[in-house]
Amino acid sequence: MRRGGDAWEKRWSEMREIIDESTYRANDIRGIADENHPKFQLSDEFCEITAHAFVEMLRKYRRKEPEDMVIVIGKDVRLSSPRIKSAFESALMQRGVRVVDIAPSNKVSSTPLMYFATWLFNADGGVEVTGSHLPKEWNGFKLCVGSESTTEMHIKEMLRHAKRIEEEFLRTGGSSLPSAARKGEKVDAAEEVFKKYHDMIVANVVLRSKWEELALKSLAGEISLSDAIETANEIVERLPAEERFPLEALNVVYDAGNGTTGIIAPQIFRDLGAKVFCLYCEPDGNFPHHLPDPTIPRFLADLRSEVQRRNAHIGLSSDADGDRAGAVSPSGRLIIGEQILALLCKQILREKPNATIVYDTKCSDAIREIILENGGVPVEWKTGFSFIKAKMAELDAVAGGEMSGHVYFKKNNRADDAVFAFSELLLLVAREIEKRGKAGEEAGEEGAGGENVVDALLADFFRYVNTPELRVPVVSDEEKNRVCDSVEAYFRELAEKHPEKYRRRTDPQGRDIDGVKIDFIDANGWALIRRSNTSPVIILRMEAKSEVGLQEIEDEVIKKFMEFETVDLNADDYVRGILKRLQNSSKQNK
Repeated sequence: MRRGGDAWEKRWSEMREIIDESTYRANDIRGIADENHPKFQLSDEFCEITAHAFVEMLRKYRRKEPEDMVIVIGKDVRLSSPRIKSAFESALMQRGVRVVDIAPSNKVSSTPLMYFATWLFNADGGVEVTGSHLPKEWNGFKLCVGSESTTEMHIKEMLRHAKRIEEEFLRTGGSSLPSAARKGEKVDAAEEVFKKYHDMIVANVVLRSKWEELALKSLAGEISLSDAIETANEIVERLPAEERFPLEALNVVYDAGNGTTGIIAPQIFRDLGAKVFCLYCEPDGNFPHHLPDPTIPRFLADLRSEVQRRNAHIGLSSDADGDRAGAVSPSGRLIIGEQILALLCKQILREKPNATIVYDTKCSDAIREIILENGGVPVEWKTGFSFIKAKMAELDAVAGGEMSGHVYFKKNNRADDAVFAFSELLLLVAREIEKRGKAGEEAGEEGAGGENVVDALLADFFRYVNTPELRVPVVSDEEKNRVCDSVEAYFRELAEKHPEKYRRRTDPQGRDIDGVKIDFIDANGWALIRRSNTSPVIILRMEAKSEVGLQEIEDEVIKKFMEFETVDLNADDYVRGILKRLQNSSKQNK
């Protein structure tokens, strides 16, 4: 990027720090990208230095010089994404990197499309410019080494490089960013990636085990992904029509929240036979209707109404960059990530008996029970896409999922991909409608199958009562860590001193999995306390067999947090309800 003139000199002279360390988080990089915001973080210089830090990190893990690297880059719908992407890719090309652009000009891409493109092109790395489900003033980077998501180790290493580059940059007045003898080239791959992604999902839904065989051969390096897709297309084209459109019984409402998946998912599902009604499928970084976050009930109000108005079998909703999945049943029930995973577990284990499935520690115990009942191996692990993916790779798990809506399949390179998960879910619903219809015909019943198959399938999941994910803000990341350290130590000590009443949930080596998870034996339930990987927030979730047991656990946990003035217990509606109950109880006891 060319710099010079009085304006630049004044700006540089005022600079003391470009890289705010709080933006480099456990799994990715996120910060305030609105230039008019008082806490603006993601400047052009920040993006350039971060790109150089990414290249330096890749040099180690890909064992290549920048001039020999291929890096995929895309962007979501946010208003700041074009600026940020331009600065990042400019720095990549300055290093001589070959940039594969999957979202040129006014086009957008989802994070799963970026993951797919790194696999398709056997790239050395990938980056999606995205703020995920966060408010519109945020943005950031989700990154890959090869086609694998960056881990906490990678991000920490990038931060070390970034601070070193920043120091030299500031010392020389902004004139010393690394460069190569020749500038890298950029190629537009948007249409190719979109088409092949479409064909991959169609092949998976239609061909099932045959596609999985091809996908796993590609992941093992035996064939290219392009060749696998081409082979699958040839097989699909030879099939009779009734086998090429397995979703034709379905009426689906799709709410993209003006995020990235509205231009991807509806056409795929239509090409598989479904009738799809769209809500807010046009990309718009202002998010004029609601923030695209399928974990927040109020953001799904329009989807609920449209599902009922259209008499649809299901409503689907993703976050802004397309890696979180949520749904709504015909009765209006919100179907969060853990419930999507629970529904899919039965289908997965029918096709893959005795398989391992990984789920995050926030999930209901119903997940573990359903996996065991269907002959699978359940593994509870840390929240966060890089942690779940790494555990899946370690254990050769066929699938994984998180309460927050991330769902992973080995055959999709362990990508957390809402559209891929939706395609699996729709196939499950279509098969169930067909099965119930046939059973009804045999029993002489008309209209068997019905519109409410999804609610019937969900009935088996609701074995416990639980809180939603509770996000309790703290004034800073430092204070978040201090409070969590104190509360976690308190509950560990309770479990140690009173094992008849409290029990720590740990991994087989006796270590906490993620934060602290405590069984409350008398209340027949548990509480999880963990710190967010991405923001100054403490995450809580609690569950029990009964409402009475759940309230006992809630009261004990929230009373402990009331000791800290730096924690905002009024920020969450659900937590405010617990506080009110505690206050009423205190008045009655006086």
